[in-house]
Amino acid sequence: MAIIDVPTNSTLLSRLLGFATQKSWEDRVKQAAYTSPSGVRVTFDFEDVGRSFDVRGTAFDFMDVDNSYVQQRGIGSRKYPMVCFFSGKNCDLLAGGFETALMEPGIGKLEHPLYGTFDVVPFGTVERSDPLKTAANQTIVTVTFWTTTGAVYPSDTSSGTSEIDGAIDLFNAALAAQFVGNTNLKGVGNALAAANTFRTFLKKTQASLKKASNAVASVRKDFANGVSAINNSMDVLIGQPLVLAQQCANLIQAPGRALAGLESRLEGYDLLLKSVIDSVEGAPGKLIGNASILLSHQTKVANDFHISGLFALSAVSGTIVSATAQPIRSSTQGLASNFSTRGQILKVASGLLEQLDSLTAWRDGGFSALAQVTTEASFQIDTGEAYQALQRAAALTAGYLIKASFSATPERAVVLNRRRTIIDLCAELYGSVDDKLDLLISTNNLSGDEILELPKGRRIVYYPEQGRPRPRKR
Repeated sequence: MAIIDVPTNSTLLSRLLGFATQKSWEDRVKQAAYTSPSGVRVTFDFEDVGRSFDVRGTAFDFMDVDNSYVQQRGIGSRKYPMVCFFSGKNCDLLAGGFETALMEPGIGKLEHPLYGTFDVVPFGTVERSDPLKTAANQTIVTVTFWTTTGAVYPSDTSSGTSEIDGAIDLFNAALAAQFVGNTNLKGVGNALAAANTFRTFLKKTQASLKKASNAVASVRKDFANGVSAINNSMDVLIGQPLVLAQQCANLIQAPGRALAGLESRLEGYDLLLKSVIDSVEGAPGKLIGNASILLSHQTKVANDFHISGLFALSAVSGTIVSATAQPIRSSTQGLASNFSTRGQILKVASGLLEQLDSLTAWRDGGFSALAQVTTEASFQIDTGEAYQALQRAAALTAGYLIKASFSATPERAVVLNRRRTIIDLCAELYGSVDDKLDLLISTNNLSGDEILELPKGRRIVYYPEQGRPRPRKR
């Protein structure tokens, strides 16, 4: 046996002795359990485990330079997907109790068999399998746990959104002020060019939000009048950029306050954001050739980008207004017409954060391109007041939606083991047909032959009322 000379340093010696006596990974595996917010602890068996998390940030690329500059912005939640096994003669009852614990609103505690103990929230789809033929005496529940900061979200009020409303007001003020500071609309040439760009984006806004504004007659009329008013007054408003920016933001947000057609409103704001990001005016990098371009062209390119930024940020604010226009009430109070399921609420929260990510990447690229402008220093600086105000409003909204989702109907899924009709399946899953059939069709995107007969192996999602027993057959 080789002899190792250990340094006399006591710290190093202690570490070496510690490694020599440390147990193997098998000794560090513990019992897996989940404790619900009400304190009910459920243990379960497991097999392979894992976890994942996102490192947030932005990558900046430079022409003719290898590699990217990556700016880190923290990490996202750690996600722990678990396949939970329950066995024995009462496996179905144990799994049912586990499902009930997962449905409780609030923050629970996961005792992970390998990674430690964490405050978590069950997030996403929960699936249960009862393989009565292939693996009897066993029930399997699949769920993903997310760690959470436990941040305080908007305080409970009659609407639950007063803090978000205040954040939108601050955003509107910051957006108009920053627009004035970033643009140069002095001179006839600059003013005329900017006016034409505004008219271009007003057309994009009208096209993108047409379906959303048509959902309610009064909204359609007000929106059309708003577009006409700005267009007809453009020659005057272009000389008052603060008022012009405020009117455009208010116009874009107006359809979001309608109490009907939530899906069309969200689609409209998503279309508007994408049309701005993909526009010629929103791509200064393609329009700035080199340092020798004319000053007037540099000014137009910078102004166009800031005008497109005004519409892009307002589009995301429209999504926020749409998501919070009507309060979300608990299932015992009856959900508002905006949302009917937990999945719908979480989908809106996820879509909002995706919009914010797209906006961030686009703005970073645009301001990086404007760094090539050498004659108008103010165009190169992103002071960030409007973006920070929008980011705060989006964070409050996402938190509000996630918190509200705890009281909404959870999503569950089954895989059909034989061919079924939508009529008998709806009766089995929901206990009724007349008032639930449209929900079953829309939430599963059923069409064509599936309306007549669902094939074996088709995955079906449904939203059972709490307390309703789980169907035994599929």
